[in-house]
Amino acid sequence: MTAQDGALTANMASGWILEEQTFHPEFMAKYEAIFSQGNGYLGQRAALDEQYEGQTRNLFVSGTFDRFHDSEVSELPNLPDVTNIGLRIAGQNFSMLIGQVETYSQKLNLYNGETTRQVCWVSPQGATLKMTWRRTVSMSDVHLLDSQVILTTDKSVEVVITSGIDGRVTNSGTQHTVEGHARVYDGSIMEYPCRTLNSGIQVMIHASHRLLVDGVEESIPMKIVTSRRYLGGEYTLRLEAGQTLVLEKLASVYTGRDMEYRELRAQEANERVFIDSLERFRGVIGNSYADVLEASSKVWTRFWERHDVQLDSEDTRDQVAIRFAIYHLNIMTNHRDSRMGIGAKGLSGEGYKGHSFWDTEIFIFPFFLFTWPEVGKNLLEYRYWTLSGARALAQKRGYQGAMYPWESAWIDDGDVTPDNLGVDLVTGKILPCETGEIEHHVTADIAFAVHQYYNATGDMEFLERCGFEILLETARFWSSRVEWNKNENRYEIRHVIGPDEYQVDVNNNAYTNYLAARNMELGLRALDRLDQNPELRQRLDAKIGLAGLRERLRERLDRMYLPQPDPESGIVPQFDGYMDQRQLDLTCYRNAQSVGEILKDYNFQMLRNFQVAKQADVVQLMFLREELFPGDLRRKNYLYYEPRTLHDSSLSKAVHSILASDLGMMEEAYEMFRGAAETDLGPEPDSSEGGIHSANMGGIWQAAVMGFGGMRVINHTLRIVPHLPRAWKRLNYRFCWQGNPLEVTVTQEQVRVFNGGPPIVVETIRGPMELSAQRETVF
Repeated sequence: MTAQDGALTANMASGWILEEQTFHPEFMAKYEAIFSQGNGYLGQRAALDEQYEGQTRNLFVSGTFDRFHDSEVSELPNLPDVTNIGLRIAGQNFSMLIGQVETYSQKLNLYNGETTRQVCWVSPQGATLKMTWRRTVSMSDVHLLDSQVILTTDKSVEVVITSGIDGRVTNSGTQHTVEGHARVYDGSIMEYPCRTLNSGIQVMIHASHRLLVDGVEESIPMKIVTSRRYLGGEYTLRLEAGQTLVLEKLASVYTGRDMEYRELRAQEANERVFIDSLERFRGVIGNSYADVLEASSKVWTRFWERHDVQLDSEDTRDQVAIRFAIYHLNIMTNHRDSRMGIGAKGLSGEGYKGHSFWDTEIFIFPFFLFTWPEVGKNLLEYRYWTLSGARALAQKRGYQGAMYPWESAWIDDGDVTPDNLGVDLVTGKILPCETGEIEHHVTADIAFAVHQYYNATGDMEFLERCGFEILLETARFWSSRVEWNKNENRYEIRHVIGPDEYQVDVNNNAYTNYLAARNMELGLRALDRLDQNPELRQRLDAKIGLAGLRERLRERLDRMYLPQPDPESGIVPQFDGYMDQRQLDLTCYRNAQSVGEILKDYNFQMLRNFQVAKQADVVQLMFLREELFPGDLRRKNYLYYEPRTLHDSSLSKAVHSILASDLGMMEEAYEMFRGAAETDLGPEPDSSEGGIHSANMGGIWQAAVMGFGGMRVINHTLRIVPHLPRAWKRLNYRFCWQGNPLEVTVTQEQVRVFNGGPPIVVETIRGPMELSAQRETVF
């Protein structure tokens, strides 16, 4: 598909620009998502300023979860929109569906987070107008959003601008806010207060406008326009031929759940934000669009200096794809407030209701762990704040300890997994959401991430404050979750779903069993550590009870069933009975343009008869626990399972790329990397409709840095053993290991590592090597 067909193009010169060169309405949802802007506190979907059928205007503030009704689960509410700006030119509303569009370009600048749209439009009345729309979401002041419209005409025309704050937005039809008393201050400052329905969070939105003609600010009176759930203003002026009109719209968003109010009671926080928000908006109202953009750009520049991954590839899309992933990892994650998780669609769309999954710990967390450990710690603290809910869920299901829910939202919400997934396309019956009932590996995934964090940072303060309790309570859960099989004389885990969600209600899923065993092992290590800190041990014993836990964990772990490779084939069975399932010709499904096509022909019950996987499962295990599986065994399992995998989850191809890279299968590794990159950046118009795939953003970074770049931690040891694909001449990345800033440059001939800290030893292709302090080492 060419750019003229609506596909995305990369600006080949800079490696920083994504561009849509032709307007096609069927691609609107895709570009709204992938061009989304944000700063971790809030996210704004990139809906076009003027109205079109099928648009989705989304404004999310992290953590403001609300539940519409007791029969529903909480979701991140769509807050009042500030992006709407309508233009009426000589009596005709501007729309790219009428008149003639002579040129069109919409761009996202990944370097500074700005979007721009340029259109040359001939109106039905014959006037030619050159228009530029610019938007930025501030990284400097996370409460600010700013827009600018620049308009030049070749004929004298009357221009009417309508712009405001629109509270008529919904989450796919569900309204989550109650409108307060909207008003206008000083004839220009719009104030729109609203409150979430059940969570009762006060939201305060302000907006103001500034108009200039040929660089001179105009004092054009605003006609106030109001209707139900809408507060707007209308400006009318005549623009002469050759004149340039500039409209700037500054907006701010504050809520009673903001971090500065976290110590206050909800009512007091709501009262405070009502007053504070207006005062603060008045303090910034004099800033121009250029001022806001400049301040935000400085923060972005500092971010890229630390986090950029640079490469020289035959395909310039690769560079843009990696930066696109890093850009979204940055804007989806709250950098300061550890009460906030990361949604499966980030802050770019309504998909998955803004809930957090295992995606965070296994796919997203490693990026922050190695490039921004402070934020990585915040993500783990989020799981600590939700520990009480995990305990409650374990008790509800008849287990001990802490069982993390499959889907999480606000720290007090507990389990927010929906009861059903829609309709079974084969039977027509309601499809229950069994992941919430039996996909339990998320608990072990969180414990795995806690251990990763301590391993990479040595942060004992976090371990003592939060980490030990997570490790011990999750280990306790698994000790109660395993079942004794007296015939086999072993502990098993029955009735689960592993990462492969096409295989439902299986016994002894290899990934789950190995990660659960690791979790119990980490629990034992935590107890050993506590023996060295009697005061902390006593405190934790009083809080969660430690008596008998060591003996219980050791007894379970010693008899835990871990599926072993078949002696002849070397294949680790994905679960009990997997090797007895029939094979199915998957050619048509693997080559399908969209995912999930197999569910039109087979439901989950039917798929249990076939060797077919939605995503990496055993392959995922062999990536995370590489030290347990020799290279020849990993190769056999990769070659066995990959042809049986549909990659119908965005979590799949990046992991396959990493393992293929480890095995020296570079063409396949690169193909899988490209497939991961195309998940959001490919030509399919519906691929990102509900938002970008946040886990895949982390997966792309891992494929580049941990796969091709060869950075890995094995048995507590840092390893740097790169494998560049043939298309890449050079790869450069930065990361942090136990406080040491490291910079790695890889070419086809050599590896150069600059160590910005004290001497450390790393494992290389030549064996252990010491990296001298403040020096570059070449190997």
